[in-house]
Amino acid sequence: MARNSYSSGCREIPKRRGKANEIAAIIVGILCMIYLCVVWMIIKVETLGEGDIFFQCMYNSLSALPVMLVCTIITKWFFCSFVLIEEQNHTKSRYDGNSWLLFKNCFQVFLTRNFVLGVVFSIVIVILVISSGTDSFYKFFVTSCLNSITAIGVSIITNYIFDFKTLSVVELSELDESSNTNVAKGLAWSYFTGYLKIILNDLKQTVENDVRWKQKLENKTLKCVFYAIVPLNCKVPADLIEYKEGITRVGELQPVSKNRAGMKREYTIPVYKIEKKNNEPPFFVICGYVTIIDTLFEMTNFIKFEEKKREEQCLLFIRTLQELIDDNCEEKCEIVTLSGDDSLIDALYKKREKENKNEGGETRLSMSTDV
Repeated sequence: MARNSYSSGCREIPKRRGKANEIAAIIVGILCMIYLCVVWMIIKVETLGEGDIFFQCMYNSLSALPVMLVCTIITKWFFCSFVLIEEQNHTKSRYDGNSWLLFKNCFQVFLTRNFVLGVVFSIVIVILVISSGTDSFYKFFVTSCLNSITAIGVSIITNYIFDFKTLSVVELSELDESSNTNVAKGLAWSYFTGYLKIILNDLKQTVENDVRWKQKLENKTLKCVFYAIVPLNCKVPADLIEYKEGITRVGELQPVSKNRAGMKREYTIPVYKIEKKNNEPPFFVICGYVTIIDTLFEMTNFIKFEEKKREEQCLLFIRTLQELIDDNCEEKCEIVTLSGDDSLIDALYKKREKENKNEGGETRLSMSTDV
């Protein structure tokens, strides 16, 4: 079962974005339709004289509705056509000369189920509006049609000159996350499939096959869990023993071998002894830094990659990796996050304490807060 309350250091792991924006748009749309229905009913009962200014405004708003719907569709068609004009120069290199694929990629919005439903809805609205028309209505309708050219031109100008077509940072982020094209997601999948999945597949059997580790497993000084350490600053040290005191590498599990591209590769699984000076009992852990996260740190040396953006990518990496762990090997791996100058030893002790408290049937905690 997926965990739904993540936290790491000073910041919370971002959850997947919901549908609040779509719900808000639906509510606004419903309110607008209610207004138009009220206008339509007032016109039908003719409670106002045709010379009344308010009556004329209502006629204007109702008669302009079908025109605005058509204008919106035509404007979007123009935008897609502008994209097609440039994209056709890359038909051979990007689409292997397939003109239909080129057209489909440029006009994808017109080939969706939502678009078909929208067209049907628009036709119904247009029929209802026109069926209630009078001579005055048709006069306003013709005026609106003449103004449609101006409306389309204004829309194109505002989108290209004012650059309103540019997606916001939030929209770009949502697009990256929803389409699985984010750097962090690629790194998380690479680490999971290229390392975690391999070493965790037979982790318990590997521990029990070694008498030394099996004994520590039985006396509960070692847990059959791999602790994946993720620093939020994405900087990975050369070795855990750089912490000097309190952590000692005491050996490693039997290496896991796997053939890849005709080469036999071995994956080592280190075991460390964790101890403090304040007489707390020492214990052993199977752990290692998530080395692939160092890629995000190195990217700052080559491209414009701000520290804040790097941390956001790291948090997204943690969320994606945690979801993969929850879906495939929840009981075999735990993520330990480090923020700022957090002590790895303290973080591992806190993780251990929380796990001990949860033994005995209590609900397991989600990702720990290592501060």
